[in-house]
Amino acid sequence: MTRGARVSGLAVATALSRVLGFIRASVWAAAFGLHVVGNALTLANTLPSIVYTLLAGGAISSVFVPQLIRAAANGRQEGDAFAGRLLSVALLVLLPATVIGVLLAPWIARLYTGGAWPPRDTALLAAFLAWCLPQIPLYGIFAVLSQVLLARDRPGPMMWAPVANNVVGIAAAVPFLFLGGIATGPDANAAETVSPGEVLAIAGGATAGVLVQVLVLLPALRAAGVRVRPRRDLRAAGIGRSLRLAGWTVLFVAANQIAYSITAIVANAAGAAADTADHAAGLAQYTNANMIMLVPHAIIAVSVVTAAFPRMARAAVEHDVDRVARAATEALVRSGRLLLPVACALLITAPLITRLLFPGNPGPDTWFMGLVLATFAPAVVIYSFQFVLVRTLHAWENTRGPAMVQIVIALIQSLLAVLASLLLPAGYVVVGLGAAFSLAYTVGLVCTARLIVRTTGRRPLRGAAGALLRPALAAATAALGAGAVVAVSGVGPATDLWHSALVLVGAVGVYVAVFIVAAGHLSKGRPWTTP
Repeated sequence: MTRGARVSGLAVATALSRVLGFIRASVWAAAFGLHVVGNALTLANTLPSIVYTLLAGGAISSVFVPQLIRAAANGRQEGDAFAGRLLSVALLVLLPATVIGVLLAPWIARLYTGGAWPPRDTALLAAFLAWCLPQIPLYGIFAVLSQVLLARDRPGPMMWAPVANNVVGIAAAVPFLFLGGIATGPDANAAETVSPGEVLAIAGGATAGVLVQVLVLLPALRAAGVRVRPRRDLRAAGIGRSLRLAGWTVLFVAANQIAYSITAIVANAAGAAADTADHAAGLAQYTNANMIMLVPHAIIAVSVVTAAFPRMARAAVEHDVDRVARAATEALVRSGRLLLPVACALLITAPLITRLLFPGNPGPDTWFMGLVLATFAPAVVIYSFQFVLVRTLHAWENTRGPAMVQIVIALIQSLLAVLASLLLPAGYVVVGLGAAFSLAYTVGLVCTARLIVRTTGRRPLRGAAGALLRPALAAATAALGAGAVVAVSGVGPATDLWHSALVLVGAVGVYVAVFIVAAGHLSKGRPWTTP
């Protein structure tokens, strides 16, 4: 299979998974709302999935790929034994942590709500957490098994597995659309409308989806001839080095978790204070906007890097600096040419997109979510470029540098989150949180680019900049045209769904037409204003 065909296949898998993820988020929002119950479920289900995002995104799992490649070079038996040791370590760490987390769920719930929620709402969150936290070891198993397949140059199953997860999540929530009974608004007694059996069905269904996601990998492992089983010989050669490298990524994870915790506390407090306003303004708004931002990142950047990373890791194992640098530059260019137009379009059309993605919720709620999404638009490019550069460092088995950079990102994001809570009205704090995310990762990208130069002596980001200048100019020009369409249309929070859809189609049509014309002129070396 050619490299382009592989990237396309991974992109299709990711796109389908994200489409189903949107459907699941929309069904959940319609069934449980964006207020008390929706916020509690979002937070409970986000805590374990944040760990997964970090693992699958390269925080821990990518560190193991070069090690797995090196072990497999010594024979299949040694490769399987090394993978088994990694799985054992993951289970030894994650299983006790999960048990402790479930036992401490009420205290965790109070921590993440900052004491701003009433006791009955906090109790509902704790109940959801008790059933969602078991996702953590499942995500850990999925991450290890996925990287075993990736090291064998078989990334497809790990990209298709989340499709099954989303299908189960949708199936678990659909009955509540028809049964009713759960309060979806900012009712003071909303938490009491969810029975213990419904807590099990909702949160347990979410966890069952993750279990199915893990089970999907097992046939692929058997087809690849891989036999991964927990082992006791954890002192064997090689595992110690991997754990030392992963130690820095634990710091990476902790920095992210602290930043997310502060963001969640601020968002929950703001949402509770703004529940009497004309729109929902809590954690669910922030989380859904962030999820939408991650869609182009996952479809484009993750697919490109997932296909390139085994080749990048092998080049690093062979100490071929130029091959690694070329692969990084190529990944930046291939991702950037698609992400730049998407980011500019998202900046202009974000409220219209959220209005259509969440048709079961009030217009003011979804329009406000779009404002939050617009602040995430720059991160579509910035976060993805940061991802590419971090994976490049992980190919060199450099985990300390990314961990230090992530601490800087977490500090900036946390500081800006606190400032947003102090300076902005409660109803608009989560807009500030989205901007804080984008600004923090901008600083992180600059720091990581400098770290790449010090590590390899190469400048992949600078090498990509020249190739991306024309797409960036064309995208900015197209955004002006689309913005004019949106401004003239007069759409707003009270605009009905069909009118919003028509304006979105018109704005996207103008955007695409202007982008094609501008890109064509720029590619010929003429100004885009030339007739």
